[in-house]
Amino acid sequence: MQISSWGGMSNEAMSLWSPAFSSEIRQGLPARCSATRSKCLVVGNLRSYGDEVLCPDGRYVQTTRCDRILSIDSSESRVSAECGIRFDVLQERLTRSGYMIPVTPGTAYLTLGGAIANDVHGKNHHGAGTFGCYVEELELVRTSGEVLTCSPRENPELFAASIGGMGLTGAMTSATFRVRRLDSPLLRVKSTRFTQLSDFFDLDLEGKQHEYSVAWIDCLAKGRALGRGVYSVADHLSPDAKPAATSAAKAARKAHVPFRLPVSPVNRFTLSLMNSLYYRAHRTGLHTVPMRQWLYPLDSVLDWNRLYGRRGFYQFQSVVPRSEAQEAISDMLKATSAAQQGSFLAVLKNFGGKQSPGLMSFPMPGTTLALDFPNRGKITQDLLMALHRITSNAGGRLYPAKDGWSPANSLETGYPNFARFARSIDPGIESLQARRLGLTS
Repeated sequence: MQISSWGGMSNEAMSLWSPAFSSEIRQGLPARCSATRSKCLVVGNLRSYGDEVLCPDGRYVQTTRCDRILSIDSSESRVSAECGIRFDVLQERLTRSGYMIPVTPGTAYLTLGGAIANDVHGKNHHGAGTFGCYVEELELVRTSGEVLTCSPRENPELFAASIGGMGLTGAMTSATFRVRRLDSPLLRVKSTRFTQLSDFFDLDLEGKQHEYSVAWIDCLAKGRALGRGVYSVADHLSPDAKPAATSAAKAARKAHVPFRLPVSPVNRFTLSLMNSLYYRAHRTGLHTVPMRQWLYPLDSVLDWNRLYGRRGFYQFQSVVPRSEAQEAISDMLKATSAAQQGSFLAVLKNFGGKQSPGLMSFPMPGTTLALDFPNRGKITQDLLMALHRITSNAGGRLYPAKDGWSPANSLETGYPNFARFARSIDPGIESLQARRLGLTS
């Protein structure tokens, strides 16, 4: 994916700077910002949905060439790296050293800086928390020219604001974070089919003993089958385990969507068929799979977003408190069905209580639901607004990394540390999302 003609901007109006070394950002960012009154945006590999990675002034700093591992401290299980390095590259190197990234989302194609800026979570949040929980230090370059080392002890407010800060506090050039020992690159997975939403909450009470847990749900099911789905838990095999050769040797083959379709084949009728087939045909019981195959399902089909056609798609993800979760999630599924829209990528998970150091970290104790919708204009936006109201009324919050539609000031009610965060925004940095949400002017 490359930056090109977003938001109606012409190529002539867009400026892209792609430095090769972090030191160039330290020297060049202030100079570039002082030479013009336009604001800029620092981006990585562009894996955030919505308009978080779009700059109103069309001026971008892309960090993906700053992708070096600076050090691996085996004695302290600590890694330092430039923030443009991708998780797949980082994980491959760590695997050879017997380590792994402690928290990863559903794709390995994000950058280290993007992981911090969105304080990503994974299928192990109930025990491990967010990625930000493992960040010990980061270097932040402000457009004013300041180069700051940020940690819980040094510039702690900027450190907290940058974790989950949507890239608005400045350019992160490098970071130091803790890693964990990798027992095995293979996972023992157990999947169970459930017939209604309440079953998910019952299954998850037992699932907390496993390292990873997640559920897929059929968001088109109605009546007594509302919220039916497949619940999966997983654990790394022990180092001395000897899995079947066929399981260990299974290679992850990647499909590819070669072009963007003029009209999306994803509609209520095809989704109904796909969801029904997936629910009935999904493998249940115990099986062994490669870690990357299970942890990164979004990476099995390259350019999968093209399936949504030229108008693209919206993703909705929110979290609601545990006390309100079953009723609120049920209301969201009913609203989705009533709008005659649907999603195949429907993910349900319970978050744990481990506190992130980030002021704007998305997870909180409760249940999170993520849904994708083909962009059908107003009808889709009306549905998203209905889901937002349900979330807000339940005391929940939206995930900015997946947001491209919510109303202005929507973060102020969901994030109690919003005012503290807003004071740390770099005045020379802006995104379309920040402008839409009233974070910048």
